[in-house]
Amino acid sequence: MAGPLLESACDHARARCLGGGTKLMMLVATLFLALAGAPQAAKAQPVDLTDPAVVATLVRDLGYKAESKVNQAGEPYIASAANGSSFTIEFYGCEAGKCTSMQFYAWYKKKPEYTEAFVNSWNTRKRFLKAHIDKDGDLATVYDITSLGGTRESFADSFDWWTVMTAELFTVMGDADPAKKIAS
Repeated sequence: MAGPLLESACDHARARCLGGGTKLMMLVATLFLALAGAPQAAKAQPVDLTDPAVVATLVRDLGYKAESKVNQAGEPYIASAANGSSFTIEFYGCEAGKCTSMQFYAWYKKKPEYTEAFVNSWNTRKRFLKAHIDKDGDLATVYDITSLGGTRESFADSFDWWTVMTAELFTVMGDADPAKKIAS
């Protein structure tokens, strides 16, 4: 493998440089060996995100609690927490224990500052984490992702988006007039 290629490069170098071939041959050999020993780029590790049990394991691997549960309708979900606040990961499109998507979901008890203006301001300026006022007047947040074609790295990135966005939301929610803080 490496022998004929290196010999060919060395023969070429000797023919071009005659007396200086040894130096060039050493350079070519060094470059070849460096490239042959270069570490391969890390490959993404595919995982079956359609399986709620696998997702729970990934959440735990990221250092968070992940309690697998089933709702009253028999649908799987995961109870977890980040940034000091509870949330769930709910699964959708499930058949035979495999689900096509998931939704990170959290809600916060009704407060006067959780208004339509606040929600509209947040949703207009934020791309992934969406907020709405539920039927009880509580603030709810959702973040949907696909379960298809996932990797360990893509899930970790999605989970990180959730934690970063909710931390930003908490900062805004702590303001007396959160809609104005988002607009600035």
